[in-house]
Amino acid sequence: MTTPASTSRFIRVLPDIAAFALGLGLAYGLNWQTADLVWSLWLGSLVLGYLTLLSGIAGPALMGFYAISRPGVTRKQRVAAVLAGGAAALFFLGFFSLHFGGFHAGHSVFLNLFFPIPGLPKDGFGDAFMNPPLLFLLAWRHLIRPYGLFLIPAAIAERQHVFMPLIAAIKALRKTAASDNAADADKTTPPHTPKNKGHFQLQGAMARPYINVVRMHILIFFFAFAHALKLDSFLVYATVYTVYFFPWQELKTTLAEKKAAKATPPTTLAT
Repeated sequence: MTTPASTSRFIRVLPDIAAFALGLGLAYGLNWQTADLVWSLWLGSLVLGYLTLLSGIAGPALMGFYAISRPGVTRKQRVAAVLAGGAAALFFLGFFSLHFGGFHAGHSVFLNLFFPIPGLPKDGFGDAFMNPPLLFLLAWRHLIRPYGLFLIPAAIAERQHVFMPLIAAIKALRKTAASDNAADADKTTPPHTPKNKGHFQLQGAMARPYINVVRMHILIFFFAFAHALKLDSFLVYATVYTVYFFPWQELKTTLAEKKAAKATPPTTLAT
């Protein structure tokens, strides 16, 4: 018998199933070879990494703008908060761009040695090392047209991590706004002070792209191994895509819920 919990769980993984089908359909329909799959993973890692960071910056920024817009905050305090927040955001964005972008530029040099694609510079994107704008310009020029569609299923599969900092901030702001409205209506109720989770959101947004890089490395090594053994079959690609798009977080949550349910003793009705 299907329970509401299992139905809800199935609905949550539907986007992952759709992303898997779309990604596999693209690879099959466009007759992608190993090089195409490798470079699509590289592009996805670069673009989604930046989206994750931007989401991590936007979340705390929204919370900060709401805080300084409340009554009682002076103009001087608002200006100071905007300048401090803007400086912090630019620092993290600049540091991440140089480090994360430089890593991908260097990585592209080695990829192009083993998996060259027509039209790509001989050294990959080595000229864009420590030059993030040039890196994105070259990626746009050489990779977006052939592999840009892969970003759609990749973004769906990574939606929880890419957009979670921003979504969490919006939910927190709604809760805070509702509490503040209630406090305005009832003067005896103190205004709600939102918990400052911006640091942890940004910390997670900085870490997640590098986790994806590790996964990308593992998949690329697998592709290289399969290519060396002449196992460039659709079944191999399907296996790798299953690993990439599988909802591991949902599985972890489900197992944790089942473990907690078993550990909780059943309640008995008093007679």
